[in-house]
Amino acid sequence: MTVSTSKVIFIDVETTGTNPELNGLTQVSGCIQIDDQVRESFDYYLRPFPRDVIEDAALKVTGLDRRQFLLPDDPNFLHVDGQDFVDPYEVFTQLKQLLANHIDQYDKNDKFQFVGYNAHSFDMPFMRKFWEKNNDRFFGSWFWYPCLDVMLLWAQILQPERAQLTNFKLATVARHCGIEVDDSRLHDSQYDIELTRELWLIAREIIDRGRVKKQPEVQGTLFDF
Repeated sequence: MTVSTSKVIFIDVETTGTNPELNGLTQVSGCIQIDDQVRESFDYYLRPFPRDVIEDAALKVTGLDRRQFLLPDDPNFLHVDGQDFVDPYEVFTQLKQLLANHIDQYDKNDKFQFVGYNAHSFDMPFMRKFWEKNNDRFFGSWFWYPCLDVMLLWAQILQPERAQLTNFKLATVARHCGIEVDDSRLHDSQYDIELTRELWLIAREIIDRGRVKKQPEVQGTLFDF
């Protein structure tokens, strides 16, 4: 069977902490790109599993409230428009169906290239653990390993000027590359995946060209287009 080598899925997650063994997902967003065409996008809000530890520091980052994760019939439930948190197994079922629209799970040569920002250390481990929490051991049937980490790509590209960046967070790197960033939308995984995909497209062009413009110290003018 001959399959496309350009099946790419961009994924960004928001979580209740930084440890996939202890913490859980609250949002999963992304898009599916095949042969340079975005075919589908997705954005799921989900309740953590009952045993997932919810860290106050994580809630501060995402701007969420613990009461949003309660069932709607709970008297302490807090509803926020546009953020309807549903059962994690329901999200898992919907996500697998979305993947199955483009991938044959039983063909070992047909998988998505998982792409994200800091995906190797964060998004992919959380997604793999999400599969396990849903009693499914076949995460590798859908995604190639290793993932393609956009942060590591840019670490290589920007290595000569790394000292100019105060940190290597998504927004910092995006701004350094001339991408407009809306601070009010950061840490919403749907927005973060938009920035990630923009950075990936620029990085891919640089890699394809095989060169970076000289004198890259001028912010926003890194590239020859």
